[in-house]
Amino acid sequence: MDGTLVFLKTPRGIAEISLRSAQLPMTTRRVLIMIDGKRNVDDLSIMVKPGEIEAAIVSLESGGLIQRVLYLSALDVPTINGDTETGNSSALGGPSTTGLNDRDPITLDEVKRRAIRGFNELSGLDARALVTRIENCRTIEDFRSCVREAERLISASLGPDAAQDYLKALRRRG
Repeated sequence: MDGTLVFLKTPRGIAEISLRSAQLPMTTRRVLIMIDGKRNVDDLSIMVKPGEIEAAIVSLESGGLIQRVLYLSALDVPTINGDTETGNSSALGGPSTTGLNDRDPITLDEVKRRAIRGFNELSGLDARALVTRIENCRTIEDFRSCVREAERLISASLGPDAAQDYLKALRRRG
């Protein structure tokens, strides 16, 4: 099983925690409780005996208690200056900040932290209002809007190269 997969509880999985109607084995129940949409399979595997994680995940997924989280296009943001490296374009009609075959998913919380850290590293920008908006993003659409605004602000203040560097930093893994 791919250790980088991330799962979250379905409404049925959330109900199962309190109702205990599925009579899950203790190991499987423990995995269900620990699934939060952030931990990947490798993170969850340290909470069970070696070799037990795959059976637990398969059981929970086939029972409709969990589902895979797909954040593959979290950074698919049309940019104002263009993306000359990949030439990809997003559904919104602009250049994309991520490739179509991205196999390393990223969470909204993680990319929000990167966006905020990038602003804080850019000296001379008074971006407190935008940082607050990024922190308060609840959907990827809200985040995309903030990133477009950030790119415009950085481009106007520091130039288009700095804006592209900011977007590249958001795409970086790790």
